[in-house]
Amino acid sequence: MHWLRQIGTRRKRYRDLQISIQEHLEERIDELMQEGKPRKEAARIARREFGNVALVSERSREVWQWLKLESLWADVRLATRQLVRSPGVSIITVLTLALGIGANTAVFTLTWNIVVAGLPVPHPEQLVQYTMTKGTTVIGLSGPEYSILRQRQQSCTDLLAWNGDRVQVRQGSDSRMQKIQLLTGNAFRVLQIQPQAGRFFDEADESTQGVPAVLSDEAWRSRFHGAASALGQTLTVNGHAVTIVGVMPRGFEGLTANLHPVLYLPMWFGALEHGQRYMTEPGILDKYVMGRLRPGKTLHDAQVELQAIAPTVRKEADPSGIYLGQFFKDFPLTATTGRSGVSWVKMVYERPLLVLELLMAFVLALCCVNTALVMLARVSGRQSEYAVRVALGASKTRLVRQVLTETVLLVVPGLLAGIVAGWLGAHALVAMLGDRGTPSQMDLRPNTAIIVVNAVVALLVALGAGLWPALHAAGANPAEDLKAKSRTIAAKNLGGWAVTIQVAVSLCLVTTAALLGGTLSRLLTGQSGFRPQNAVIADLQLDDLKLKPEQSVALTSRVLAAVRSMPGVQAAGYISAAPMSGSFGASHMFSVDRNHVVHSNPSLYYVQATAGYFDAAGTRILTGKSVAANAGAVGNCAVSDALARTFFPHQNAVGERVYFSTMDQPDGTNLDPKNACRVVAVVDDAKFVSLRSPAPAMLYDIEDPAVATKFYDPSGILVVRGQSAALAAEAVKAVVRQTMPQGAGIKVQTLQQVINQDLSRERMLVSLSGTFALLALLLTALGLYGLLMRGVTLRTRELGIRMALGAGRGSILLDISRRTIAEIVLGLACGLALTWMTQSAVRKLLAEPQAGIFAGAAVSGAIVLLIAVAAAVVPAVRAMRIDPMRALRAE
Repeated sequence: MHWLRQIGTRRKRYRDLQISIQEHLEERIDELMQEGKPRKEAARIARREFGNVALVSERSREVWQWLKLESLWADVRLATRQLVRSPGVSIITVLTLALGIGANTAVFTLTWNIVVAGLPVPHPEQLVQYTMTKGTTVIGLSGPEYSILRQRQQSCTDLLAWNGDRVQVRQGSDSRMQKIQLLTGNAFRVLQIQPQAGRFFDEADESTQGVPAVLSDEAWRSRFHGAASALGQTLTVNGHAVTIVGVMPRGFEGLTANLHPVLYLPMWFGALEHGQRYMTEPGILDKYVMGRLRPGKTLHDAQVELQAIAPTVRKEADPSGIYLGQFFKDFPLTATTGRSGVSWVKMVYERPLLVLELLMAFVLALCCVNTALVMLARVSGRQSEYAVRVALGASKTRLVRQVLTETVLLVVPGLLAGIVAGWLGAHALVAMLGDRGTPSQMDLRPNTAIIVVNAVVALLVALGAGLWPALHAAGANPAEDLKAKSRTIAAKNLGGWAVTIQVAVSLCLVTTAALLGGTLSRLLTGQSGFRPQNAVIADLQLDDLKLKPEQSVALTSRVLAAVRSMPGVQAAGYISAAPMSGSFGASHMFSVDRNHVVHSNPSLYYVQATAGYFDAAGTRILTGKSVAANAGAVGNCAVSDALARTFFPHQNAVGERVYFSTMDQPDGTNLDPKNACRVVAVVDDAKFVSLRSPAPAMLYDIEDPAVATKFYDPSGILVVRGQSAALAAEAVKAVVRQTMPQGAGIKVQTLQQVINQDLSRERMLVSLSGTFALLALLLTALGLYGLLMRGVTLRTRELGIRMALGAGRGSILLDISRRTIAEIVLGLACGLALTWMTQSAVRKLLAEPQAGIFAGAAVSGAIVLLIAVAAAVVPAVRAMRIDPMRALRAE
């Protein structure tokens, strides 16, 4: 605390020092006067003997000073005064930085949560995830596949398996649907985590009575207020009693991103729910597998090993080959990093977010360049001041530090405002993602990593923006800069390089936004196989009712009949999987055409539908009789146009048969009509999976709920078309209120909303890239305008003299604009090159990779050129209108 006392008493010490020096001088003067010297001469001799009073005082005060700290504080005060003198420019610069840093904060917050953040376990980089993958489609493993892979692999110490579910959890009289996660008994040992309270279950619990359960930290605090009495309490999960034995560590929210399970139960609980086949059936592919690498092993080692043992694992797990050898033959076993667990949002948005980070780097570069221009303009206007300071002994280091201090004072408020704006922007971006994968539950609060990254970015922006102006200031030459002609030289050398950079980056951002916007437009206006106008999709959530198959059939039939009879309803029908939901059935089927050629498809898209579905969804019936007329018949189906062309080339598919493949028999062998369906119609191809994916070959098993033998899905999807979407939705809700028992749920969306959710990735990309492009154009216009206007101001005297000597306004305009136009053209050329280099990343996000790149670049170049020329016109016109008499008096 001694240094604090020194700070508090420093001014008193300075006064005492001055008093002591004066007393010392007075004593010496008195001595000299006693020797006979006059006072004036005695004072002169005393001061000469003592030396420079100011220098002695300064060196004496240094004992009590922190020179570097006080020098820095002096720089801060001077920089603050300079910024306050031009508040408008300072505020605009801060807002520019806030926008840039805020956008970076928002995008990086999503990137951190979706792409970067790992599981809250020790060494998440050691985790390896095993799945079956085809393109962007990822499915889990079966119980036998997990068991055999666990035995045969050697790269990991052990493998765990998990799955998620939604169940009815009852606590006393409180009953609600909750998310749970099923884990194998070795999971906690593999993850290397410890319970917050109580214990975890393990393999030994399988042989004991009762079902152990581990409570999530959030549920423990919200339901039990963090009390230890929660341990030992009993809950009822889908009618089964479970006992709470422990609490998960804080921050652990499951192995599936954004699932946030309330309870963790042993994997064998699934066998209690669904029977022993849950763990032994090779066709139940819902278990995600993860392992921890052995010391010295790498992910590459695990991938090489898996490639070697995968055929054996698949053969032993499914000896019949009907699942892994047929339906899912094209889904190979893959090993990927498991540091983040399973994240559906990551699979969809990882690449777009990385592209946005690339675009964000360009935006930050523009912010850096604009800030550099502001500082360069300030420095050029104060060159005479810096020359005087150099002449008085100021070091180049001190001048550099002064300019960098001013830059930092602009960046710091921009950083603070940017973090707040980024936090708000991250919430807006999450809203764009739609509700797939429940991204709305992401923790978007700025954590240490996000703040540190943005602080580093702000520091780099400060250094990048301030270094060139600082070196410019440090190069002040008193002999030259104090002359009037130095202002003309400074004006001509005032950051012309910045114009090229701004135009190049703007062109790249505008072209990227145009390409992404064109892709979204083509997806929205292209042929989808649906007519979304006036159609709604109702998800009938009947799981809680625990209906028997015949009860479900009766209920769905009653609901459908009631909806069809509602006023304003034009068509209604069921389908077993909603369009663009990611859910579908896969079946191995074949046909025999009239030339006795067998056509086979091992992974045909298979859905069940009622006759009214096609009219309700707006999918055209191309050929064949009315589907409704054949709905009651057993074994009828409709095929998509793509499937008809494949299975029945050059012939009419209506009336032909499509056969289900028989286990262990080659396609074309078993032609029993009982294993076939008769094609009654060919319907238009529909992009059932996604608008960005080609329309798949599909078979629609036509069922009528009134006579159905197979259509009893307790979560049927009802599609209704009305005179308007609002009228159709209200009709569905009214029927549900009248006909469905209490406890049933329903979720109604318009078909257009479903399509919008499917394109949420593209909408986010277009929104952000468009925002970045507009920001780039604004920054380019402001930067170019400010640069030229500052140059004209500095050259006012020169231009006035030239006009006084007879120079025409045209020559003045040509002189001002010639160099600027050359820099703009060079920027466009560099922008084309930059655009070409970045398109390798952007092309992968385009529905049509090669479409419109050159046209988009040409249109974008015209836009950037127009904006740049418009920004340069005003300074050029001002230069033409300079009054020579006023210009000569300006100095």
